[in-house]
Amino acid sequence: MKRYACVHGHFYQPPRENPWTGQVERQPSAGADHDWNARITRECYGPNAEARVVDGQGRLADLVDNYAHMSFDFGPTLLSWLERERPEVHRRVVAADAESVRRLGHGSALAQGYHHSILPLAHPRDRRTELVWGLADFRRRFGREAEGLWLPECAADEATLAEAAALGVKFVVLEPGQAAEPVRPGVPYRWKGRGRELAVFFYDGALSRAVAFERAMSHSGAFAERMLKSVPATAEDGLCLLATDGESYGHHEAFAEMGLAHLLTRDLPARGVKTVNLAWYLAHHPPRLEVRLKAGATSWSCAHGVERWRSDCGCGREGAASLAWRAPLRAALDGLRERLAALYERTGPGWEARDAYAELLGPRDERAEEAFLARHAPGAGDDAARARALTALEMQRHALMMFTSCGWFFGAVERLEPVQILRYAARALELGRALGEDHEPAFLADLAKVPSAEYGDGARLWRELVLEGRVGADEAAAHFAVEGVLADAGTTVLGWRCASERLTRRAEGGVSALAGRAVFSRSGAAPERRCFVAAVLPGQRVQAFVCGDLPDERLDALLSAAARGQETELPAGRHFLLRDLRPDARERVLAAVLKRRLSRWEAGARDQLDEALPLLEQYRGLGLRPPEGLHEEARVLLGHALADAARRFAEGAYGALAALAGTVARAKAAGLDVPAGRAQEPFARGVERVLGELEAAWEPHLLEDLREAAAVGAAAGLGDWLPAAQVRFLRLLKSRNGDAAAGAAAAAALSVALPG
Repeated sequence: MKRYACVHGHFYQPPRENPWTGQVERQPSAGADHDWNARITRECYGPNAEARVVDGQGRLADLVDNYAHMSFDFGPTLLSWLERERPEVHRRVVAADAESVRRLGHGSALAQGYHHSILPLAHPRDRRTELVWGLADFRRRFGREAEGLWLPECAADEATLAEAAALGVKFVVLEPGQAAEPVRPGVPYRWKGRGRELAVFFYDGALSRAVAFERAMSHSGAFAERMLKSVPATAEDGLCLLATDGESYGHHEAFAEMGLAHLLTRDLPARGVKTVNLAWYLAHHPPRLEVRLKAGATSWSCAHGVERWRSDCGCGREGAASLAWRAPLRAALDGLRERLAALYERTGPGWEARDAYAELLGPRDERAEEAFLARHAPGAGDDAARARALTALEMQRHALMMFTSCGWFFGAVERLEPVQILRYAARALELGRALGEDHEPAFLADLAKVPSAEYGDGARLWRELVLEGRVGADEAAAHFAVEGVLADAGTTVLGWRCASERLTRRAEGGVSALAGRAVFSRSGAAPERRCFVAAVLPGQRVQAFVCGDLPDERLDALLSAAARGQETELPAGRHFLLRDLRPDARERVLAAVLKRRLSRWEAGARDQLDEALPLLEQYRGLGLRPPEGLHEEARVLLGHALADAARRFAEGAYGALAALAGTVARAKAAGLDVPAGRAQEPFARGVERVLGELEAAWEPHLLEDLREAAAVGAAAGLGDWLPAAQVRFLRLLKSRNGDAAAGAAAAAALSVALPG
């Protein structure tokens, strides 16, 4: 008897893009990271592509691509974000599947329903589109047909499995409790229904829960023993199958990706267990038994079937909060879906075209767009007709996104997730208005039936939270103007294309001002001309004014008044203060304003530090306690000096590392803790620069720079850079083969073992 194991990871995050801008905005709850996608990529998606394996001395000894040794699926919307924002991680995920094909003859990646909606609750037409889009996205990314499919939340019923089988899916993965009779985990079963059939794998629930809740990856050897014992000794070619939340490996549990790497490549093979993927196992062990699903719809995360996504079943309740909002929210969105579907049938290119629209969901390609329209909207003979067809398709895309499962998963309608799906509804309604019909009043009447503990009802929540994210031409003009005062605002802003017709800047008496006229346009909206004035006033106050078209002389008068900080009579329009801008824009503007202020302060900072540190050293030498103000002043100045030296190191300035080391030494001599916070990011960039130069040319002086940087970083308490640098340096050492010994000193400083 042979023993096999397969660990499946479901990697998914809900889509977070603002539907008006297409960008994920800063999320303060993500901590130091810009947003939750960025944070989880740093903690999980990236590290699993190069999971670290350490030796008995705690040195980094190997790198393991976990994706190549496990089974996995990624949400298509998450992969779209990775492709755009973290292309190296995206490339590694795709390459891992190709590696598994080379090793096993079958890929480890599974497809997924496109928007992670609960397919048994979807309209049959929408269910098909979700599957068609998910399979098409998989084909585009991985260059092959998907053999397996991960059903969002494992939500399944007869209709869903039949549709998947009709589209060529060979197998799905479910929880054992979804079967109508007892089943053995890891055994492929044959499901038949509605004239279709496919294989169903059931995962081991107890072992999978151990990963999620028992920190199993912190003791991967002991867990390998548990996995080995889970397959009956009498089983022929038994498979131990786990299905887990992929974020368990590094996000929910720090360093669990390292435990997974040990499990897959060391602990299981050492016990005679071969790690495989499900497509390989199915090819070698076709189903011998049949299985029936429980009646109705079931899932892995709701004990009541799929009620978590449509009723107050209790799943996901937070404290004593009511879940009575779930049913009316789904009813409101179902009603909107039907109204938008009727509008699409009157204005769009047809439902087959919507299924085929998957062709255009990747990076924009104008030639592909033209070819698509020629095939699916041949009657759209001019630019206006083609734009109308694409607007109708975009309306349908947002209508599908309204049903992303996370909108109902948690316990409060005021959370980010329900607000996000309502923002997709708002964008779909806006696109519907562009096609000539306004369904917002009817939708708001339905939302008024959605109870909200904080806002009273869904209609007020809509006005105060949902529409807050909307970006119209006025908002685009205000952002264009404010950012244009401080720097070139570019030709696109917040999803709008900006064609400047007139732009004038003026600076007087500490006031910077800009006035102009531009045409703003985007898909699904007619071009709109706006005039605008923006100013940065004394006290670093930022404001803008936006209005309709004005003659040049009136614009000049407004600019003159703004540059002098004078009040003047304004035409009808809208005022914008800093707080009215989008979160990322506020941050960029404040950073630019701060930079202008710092440039004046920095000129004297070095002299002030040269005075403060000797004073502190004297106080310390005499055994006296320094005044609190002097101590704090020195820390502020020192933090600036460290950040400045780290920035110069990142830029490759001569002597920057020595300056950084000297500043750290002076701080310690004065009895100060090293305030390293502001230096972390530029220092990491400096190390990345040295590593990049080493990759281009393996030179002794660069190895010495890296060794010196590691020593300075350790002395300064700069640690954020180290894990990424270790991974990159070990990868570089492996590529050097016989030259590895030349990097011994740098390897020792980085705690990296030389390849042997």
